[in-house]
Amino acid sequence: MRGLSSHTTGAAGSRSALLAQLSGFVETCLGLHFPPERLGDLERGVGSAAGEFGFSTIDSCIEWLLATALSRRQIETLASHLTVGETYFFRDRRVFDILETQVLPAIIESRRGRDQHLRIWSAACSSGEEPYSLAILLTRMIPDLKDWKISILATDISPLSLKKADEGIYGEWSFRDTPRWVKEGCFKQRADKFEINPRIKRMVTFSCLNLAEDPYPAIINATNAMDIIFCRNVLIYFSRDRADAVIRNLSRCLVDGGWLVVSPVEVPGTVAPPLLHPVRFPGAVLYRKGAMTEDVIPRPATLPAMAVARPKPAALGGSGKAPGTARPVRPKKKPQVPVTAAGDGGPSPQQARRLADQGRLAEALAVCEAVIPADKLNPALYYLQATILQEMGRTGEAVVVLQRALYIDQEFAIAHFALGHLLQGQGRHREAGKHLAKACSLLQGLGHDEVPPEAEGMSAGRLIELIQAMQGLEGRG
Repeated sequence: MRGLSSHTTGAAGSRSALLAQLSGFVETCLGLHFPPERLGDLERGVGSAAGEFGFSTIDSCIEWLLATALSRRQIETLASHLTVGETYFFRDRRVFDILETQVLPAIIESRRGRDQHLRIWSAACSSGEEPYSLAILLTRMIPDLKDWKISILATDISPLSLKKADEGIYGEWSFRDTPRWVKEGCFKQRADKFEINPRIKRMVTFSCLNLAEDPYPAIINATNAMDIIFCRNVLIYFSRDRADAVIRNLSRCLVDGGWLVVSPVEVPGTVAPPLLHPVRFPGAVLYRKGAMTEDVIPRPATLPAMAVARPKPAALGGSGKAPGTARPVRPKKKPQVPVTAAGDGGPSPQQARRLADQGRLAEALAVCEAVIPADKLNPALYYLQATILQEMGRTGEAVVVLQRALYIDQEFAIAHFALGHLLQGQGRHREAGKHLAKACSLLQGLGHDEVPPEAEGMSAGRLIELIQAMQGLEGRG
């Protein structure tokens, strides 16, 4: 164990004074808010973290935290002890009933036979039960799932939680108040544990993200153009101003008509149309991006879908169709916007990015392809084209385009990072490792807080930590 830090503060002998200082530090670096009435919670959390940091006393740990320039991993470790990651599969079944009977059918119907894609983000996924629940739900709702491009992004600030989520192995406690068919149809029993079906597991991508500091929406971390965002039981830890900022950023990550799922008590009062407006369902309130409408959904005539006993999901051998569900609410049609808006000088990379952020991927790709011939030796244009192709599910083409960018510029760190990520997803681990190592080497030549080209505000230090996390997940695989 580490001894007492030699650093002294003006209130070294006062636990309460130390906690008050630590509260300010924690809010600055993590966005977590511990007012005077919650300093007891802060003390318990630091007491839990002290042993992991190697201290035998809380005071010595607090003094060290206040005196040390913490690494991102140390900050994330602290955060994991200051927040409660307690969850289970299909937690708050009313919300999942609404998704199954109202929200998802409308999105699926509007895209079937055309642009068959769906993007969902679990923005505080903890140990993975929430994003896996979403994947399980989709497997039984979409019989032709293989013909769809499904993206379920799951992020959390805690590396330990993400490690457990990536393993996909759970005990009985994770299935409390969960329909029986979930465990029986979607998991394989291993002694007293249950391992999630590999086909469901592959639907979810886990990544470390700090809602208080990291940039979003951003193509580089795939947080843009989301149809649905879950961000539950995390805003309660933020101050009102920080929670308001998080809500605004999350709303920018949504496509028009997209849905934000939070607890009503977590939403700051400043959230108002036209950004987001509440949609009242029986027993729950969701928030929708777009013009204010009288979106009050009638109660289904039958029992909620999740309350009814179910066979195995469609993708795993069951029927997949939920009988007796209510008629879905159709999203309102939006007017088509020309690729080149009035006043623009023509197609541009900025325009392609804007369209991609809005989820208008085919238009974004068309703009990008129109721009490239005039600047064929610009690797950033190929990188932009590759990110759009990736979001469209055309991963093979994205790999080729990234290789083209690196042929032009071998020192393009973000292209190495993106290519390593894609190759890792394809199971080409040896090639992926080379590109991730090259990206890490290039980034280490920059200042920790320096932002590389095309990194969308993400610092070199943060990117290095993401690469190390990816390599860690790869090592466990």
